[in-house]
Formats: sequence, structure tokens, C-alpha cells
Amino acid sequence: MRKELSRHWGDESHPKREAVIYHNYKKDIFEVEFWDKGNLVENRAMVTDEVAHSESYAEDAAENWCLGYIP
Repeated sequence: MRKELSRHWGDESHPKREAVIYHNYKKDIFEVEFWDKGNLVENRAMVTDEVAHSESYAEDAAENWCLGYIP
């Protein structure tokens, strides 16, 4: 089960990008959906080497996607 926490939108250089942050309660992790032009590009779990990252880490990933830092 997931709960949507926030949404981010691209700036003028990436106006069609959007990111949606979720908390996955079943796995107790944060996930970020990366969208471009209305298409889901990736649903990324905020986990590295079995270590779950924080909500602020997920917020940073969402912002980086929307600003074009993540290709």
C-alpha cells in the first residue's frame, strides 16, 4: 500500500516532466515515479544496497528529475 506525499513539476526547460513521491507502507520505503510527457519512465525505490533513504532524499531525487539532472 502506498500513499502519495507530494508532486514536483519541471521548469521551463523541462515543462513535461513530473515526479510523484510515495511512501510504501508495506515495505516502509519511499518511492519516486518519474514521468515525462505523460508517460511513466521509472518507479524508483529510494534504497541503495538494502539501505532505505529518507523522505528528503526522495524529494531531492524528484527535484533532480524535474530539473533535468537525471536524464
